[in-house]
Amino acid sequence: MIRVDGREWGTPAQLAARLGPDITPAMIRRWRERKNLTTTAGLSPLDEAAAIERDTRTSTRGRPRRLDLAAA
Repeated sequence: MIRVDGREWGTPAQLAARLGPDITPAMIRRWRERKNLTTTAGLSPLDEAAAIERDTRTSTRGRPRRLDLAAA
């Protein structure tokens, strides 16, 4: 992860590691295409990815997300 102008930027693998065990690098790449996640030189901002993850997690569409894998 790198910090540019106060924002953390990372690769899909780095973002997935920071956002939780149920987030994969492939999901981050799909967000780039489907949710217009900003990407520059292969890096995306953590704050935008976190907002997309939050919106996806709280959405009533699709299959329910597993938030706590240890409790399951």
